[in-house]
Amino acid sequence: MKERKPIRILVVEDHPLYRMGLRLTLNYSGLSGVIVGETENVKSAKAFLEQHGDEVDLILLDYYLPDGDGVDVIHHAHTYSPKAKIVLLSGESRNPEVIRHTQGLVDGYWDKDEDPEAMKTKFNALFGINDFDEDKEYRISAKADLSAREIEIIQLCAKGMSAQQIADRLGLSRRTVEVHKSHIFEKLDLNTTTDLVKYAYDARLVN
Repeated sequence: MKERKPIRILVVEDHPLYRMGLRLTLNYSGLSGVIVGETENVKSAKAFLEQHGDEVDLILLDYYLPDGDGVDVIHHAHTYSPKAKIVLLSGESRNPEVIRHTQGLVDGYWDKDEDPEAMKTKFNALFGINDFDEDKEYRISAKADLSAREIEIIQLCAKGMSAQQIADRLGLSRRTVEVHKSHIFEKLDLNTTTDLVKYAYDARLVN
């Protein structure tokens, strides 16, 4: 089967912490996308599009920016990146005024607090991607072989807790937690904590 090329994403967002969170969401969800550009205002977004517009498949755009609003970027994108899809990604995405100014100009509205699974579903629907993966389905079915303690440790790992923090939380030694994680990796055929976090979301062990 021909390998699908990743969707190339431009993020237009002025908050660095949110951009970081978006990158983590892409990694944890296993989205077939890669961030090729990050800009923080209208001016830098326009400059990026003028230089790299033909290298962008999706623009994730915050509406309120320090030097203007998303409409300025949308019109520029229609000129320099006409094939790219545009999604308004904002805490104000359901604001009637925002919708009135962008209706018919964008391909979707996503809330900033979308969980990784919801974002993945919308992402795949936007590009018509069939996300069925036999290997992933097999690994998810393996959760029936995990003990209650192992599932609990997976859930805490997915919340970003270290082995020591998990040990303190569960009243265990760090060594015991590490042994549990080793058994989990073996059962699920995983190699890293990042893989484990992705599994947790795929298997819906966390929300």
